[in-house]
Amino acid sequence: MGTEKQTMTQASGTAGSGREDALQGGTWWIAPTPFAADGSVDGDAMERAVRTAVGWGVDGVTVLGVMGEVTSLSDAERDVVLGAVSRGAGEVPFAVGCSSASAPLVAERAARAQEHGAVAAMVAAPPLVRDADTVVAFFDAVGRRSPLPVLLQDEPVATGVQLAVSTLVEALERSGAVAIKLEDAPTPPKITKLLAKVPDLTVYGGLGGVSAYAELSRGAAGTMTGFAYPEVLRAVRLALADGDRAHAARVFDAFLPLIAFEGQPGYGLAIRKEVLRRRGALTSGAMRGPVPSAGLDAVTTAELDEVLARVGLDPSSERFDVDAFLGAEVAA
Repeated sequence: MGTEKQTMTQASGTAGSGREDALQGGTWWIAPTPFAADGSVDGDAMERAVRTAVGWGVDGVTVLGVMGEVTSLSDAERDVVLGAVSRGAGEVPFAVGCSSASAPLVAERAARAQEHGAVAAMVAAPPLVRDADTVVAFFDAVGRRSPLPVLLQDEPVATGVQLAVSTLVEALERSGAVAIKLEDAPTPPKITKLLAKVPDLTVYGGLGGVSAYAELSRGAAGTMTGFAYPEVLRAVRLALADGDRAHAARVFDAFLPLIAFEGQPGYGLAIRKEVLRRRGALTSGAMRGPVPSAGLDAVTTAELDEVLARVGLDPSSERFDVDAFLGAEVAA
């Protein structure tokens, strides 16, 4: 795969970003899309959110993914988001969700992302396509047209497309993808199978970090989630990289109640936005759709308060020192 992958990547225009090696792992944060009181995209809030996350030590930022409520955004609003993340990220690399059922539209979105400084276009399979050959042909077209390197997103919940490992391997080769973001639960076994086929593949775990410990243990190079405490996932990754599995497990287990609560399908994004609001990254927990909402209801808010109390967190905009926090817990 190596030679073909290099050839396809060159054809995809990697020179445009100047940071071709950015997707080599690490703790990437997926930014939600902030909305103002009138329902419009709040570019200033997006810039502030990204800048805040950079201060928390994330290695990269991803925008306009599923949790960015991307299907509710117009092209003009996408540009607002792109401008904001470009300003807020500074020297930290960022990837942009460019998924569409049309390869030419993917390429068009990737070109706009490239103009704003993105290092990669995150692309999922075209929705509801069941035929593996069609999926592979789509990624082949994306690889030939995209001016940015491709970050392949395996996301069956949003797309309705279940991809076998063999199909993913071929799609990776044909698109020249530089990395893959796995969100087809259970992700750990799929990581093992993929790395057996493509040992040098850069794999990111997603799904809110709920399987991050196992994903990283199985060889994932990093995480790419919107979890409101990316410092926790970073600490897990670094501990495993140092060979300290016991400490990595201790960190993960300590915050798993919040990871799981925030990762619930259906209203997890509203929970996440509320935690980010409390951390000072967002000014509002407003959601756009399909039915606009000001944020969490009273019952879920009380449940969030309980979960935060259980794990001992008092949300703050300051960078969270995981080791100091756990050390204080032990001392207490």
